[in-house]
Amino acid sequence: MKLFRYLLSVCMMLSLFSQSQAATLGIQLKGRLLVTPPECILNNNQQETIHFGDILLPRIDGVQYKRTVPMRLSCTNLAKNAIKLTLVGDGTSFNSNGALKTSNPKLGLSFYVNNAKQVINQPFNVLYTALPTLEVAPVKNSNANFTNTDGGFFTALATLKIEYQ
Repeated sequence: MKLFRYLLSVCMMLSLFSQSQAATLGIQLKGRLLVTPPECILNNNQQETIHFGDILLPRIDGVQYKRTVPMRLSCTNLAKNAIKLTLVGDGTSFNSNGALKTSNPKLGLSFYVNNAKQVINQPFNVLYTALPTLEVAPVKNSNANFTNTDGGFFTALATLKIEYQ
């Protein structure tokens, strides 16, 4: 009997709730479906090589020997003009300003975007229609002792990652 009264009271409460007034709100939703995703091609899908030539150790300061990194970008089907670029690579152990590690542990490479130092692995925003100037320059470990055996060829590898926004 107690169960019957309990069920009856629950049913009465539900009927009270169902008789209450409800307001409705119409929501219109819009969007743009892109069937063909955006595609960007950098430098005709060719890897670029930057040659520094012979550089003198005393003149390495992160600005001297600066070279332009070619950046020809061709994008199709971009929904927005804004893109995000990231220089991806391994950082040096001696430079806290985000220099790229080279095959010589006492030498790194600093990147510049429109003459401002750019830390590797940190994204930066650009407009597709106004691409920045990208440059790179060697930096040295100023706390290291250099000997004649530290000289010679060096290599480094970085990837320029493009993200659509």
